[in-house]
Amino acid sequence: MFVLLYFWEKRCVDPLLPLDMFRNKSLAALFVMSTLLGFAMFAILFYVPLLLQGGFGQTPQLAGLLITPLVMFITVASVFNSRILVRLPNPNIMLYIGHALMIVSFASLVFVGRSTPEWVLIVVFVLGGLGLGFVIPNLTVFGQEIAGRSHLGIATALLQSTRMIGGMLGVAIIGSLVNYYYVRQVGEAIAAYAHGSWMPLLKDPQILMNAVDQQKFGVQLHNLGLDGGVLIDAGRAAMESSIHFGLVLVVLVLVGAIFGVRKVERVRFVRHVTSVAVAGTSNRSDGKRRRGRRYLPSRKD
Repeated sequence: MFVLLYFWEKRCVDPLLPLDMFRNKSLAALFVMSTLLGFAMFAILFYVPLLLQGGFGQTPQLAGLLITPLVMFITVASVFNSRILVRLPNPNIMLYIGHALMIVSFASLVFVGRSTPEWVLIVVFVLGGLGLGFVIPNLTVFGQEIAGRSHLGIATALLQSTRMIGGMLGVAIIGSLVNYYYVRQVGEAIAAYAHGSWMPLLKDPQILMNAVDQQKFGVQLHNLGLDGGVLIDAGRAAMESSIHFGLVLVVLVLVGAIFGVRKVERVRFVRHVTSVAVAGTSNRSDGKRRRGRRYLPSRKD
């Protein structure tokens, strides 16, 4: 399908996806970085709650409360970023800082466990939110600046689309890895037991997050003379190590993304002096104007 799209767009006089955009090394790097960002971001948003509930045994309410700083500080960092970006001699440094914060945050999640204090998790999620907030808006701003006015809309749309594609890949790939390693490790944990109808129940991660199912599972095993609590703990340990393995891949993806920043040309923001009309009838009558200053990105037509 992509091959057919390539040849079709190549023949069009006014293509929907201008191929010359992909020949621009800076834009191509931004598209790749957006894909990798989507891979990491959606994998974290999908599987960290599973880690907190299934691996650590936390309630949905507590898990949601702990992960709230991750989402909240995306907004905080975006607002702060818009204030300082135009004042930096090299705005590209914000991409380095954002990726570095995400790497530190998500790498830290690989080492957290059920005994990790909650305040440590909050700090880790704050760092991750700051990193995402420094990268997400800047990919769009840099893409618009480099693409110029003629390709402004399509560049913005492609950055959003590649992020969604990366998100789909991240959820699918990490999900497959987590499921594979979870089932394998649970199988190793219960290999010493005689085969029973309860075994498929433990291989379903949903039992680790549903208190009612856990109670029924415990009663069933108690009637068989087995300790359900021990097996649930084995399932949680398998879930924890499986998601940690997936997080390692997320960190490696972000490490690859930070190297892509080097291929993005330096973006500069210049100060444009614009005339702004002063409100008031007296100023309108005599034609006076107040001169104001604002920062605008310099577009390349």
